[in-house]
Amino acid sequence: MTHKFSVCLYQPDMPQNLGVIIRTAACLEFPLHIIKPLSFSMTDKRFKGAVMDYIDHCTLHHHNSWDDFKDFSESSNCRVILATTKTQNSIYEYKFKEKDIILFGKETAGVPDFVHNQIIEKITIPMNSKTRSLNLATSVAIVTSTIINSI
Repeated sequence: MTHKFSVCLYQPDMPQNLGVIIRTAACLEFPLHIIKPLSFSMTDKRFKGAVMDYIDHCTLHHHNSWDDFKDFSESSNCRVILATTKTQNSIYEYKFKEKDIILFGKETAGVPDFVHNQIIEKITIPMNSKTRSLNLATSVAIVTSTIINSI
């Protein structure tokens, strides 16, 4: 069940979320890109407790900066789509394509304005107006399962 899309995390800052997302990527077989720096070590016990041995079953790509990731995505002819609360484009109506990379911002701050401004394609998970956002790992699971069912 190998899928033809990827997920990218912009400087994740909660080790447990990264561990859970790596497990999701391993189980659903999509590559995971991580834009550094991380605010924690991958030897952190919270990370290790969440990821367990799933890291051995996940295809991980590390990028040292936004520019490195952007160069990679452009040279690979991949479309980068930002998952954000700052759009009305529902994931349930979006037309995903093979080679798409879905970018998620850091848990505490999203992506910086300069990244947000460089990305044309944006999607959101529709939610009620009384809440701000979902947990990052939950959002990745919802978006990836939606893509799997649409490509």
